Amino acid sequence: MSTKSQTLNNLYKKYGLEQEDTFKHAHYTILTRSGIEKVQRGCNIQVTYEVIKCEPEFACVKATGTMGDAVIETFGSAKRGKVPTTKGDGNTSSWYVMEITEKRAMSRCVLKLAGLYELGHMGEDESEDFKPPTRSQQRSTEINRYNDELNNKTCTFERAREIVAEMQEREDEDPNSYWMVVVNEAVKVFGDSVTLTDDQLTTLEEKYSNQPEDEF
Repeated sequence: MSTKSQTLNNLYKKYGLEQEDTFKHAHYTILTRSGIEKVQRGCNIQVTYEVIKCEPEFACVKATGTMGDAVIETFGSAKRGKVPTTKGDGNTSSWYVMEITEKRAMSRCVLKLAGLYELGHMGEDESEDFKPPTRSQQRSTEINRYNDELNNKTCTFERAREIVAEMQEREDEDPNSYWMVVVNEAVKVFGDSVTLTDDQLTTLEEKYSNQPEDEF
């Protein structure tokens, strides 16, 4: 019996999903709009719509999705009113409520038929809270992940050197970036030698191996 991770891995490969097509939310994995379209194309899902209500600030549609012999119906809605300066009771800040409604309905149809909804996946357009992390947030998450790995007891000296080498390469590409924070953490945990190249380490080892024992 396949695990959830194996099932997701197989589905991702089947639909051609890549890292940039998804991002993590507090409780879900979110598919971007392009990710939804890849899944729809990969499953050959057809979606039709029936307008339930269309008003200047509110819209609701029923979407019918078909994939082979499978047919489902679901709904999408959008209410204008959620804007940064107010605490409105709406769920979108856009005036294009019908377009938002259509995207939400299509997203639900596609994810349900593809079997991803039940695996904790939702579409980017289903909520305005589902926004991909900014570059700064992504960088902070990655730095924390590397620092956690360096402080884990299972992290070896060789793995720490690999991380340092990668961070130094990124720093060369983007001077004055934040990657040196990871290098500093590696030095704190493993010592200065973690920043040395293979040749430098060899030279250092030869130096100490050739010293008389009473000099240690």
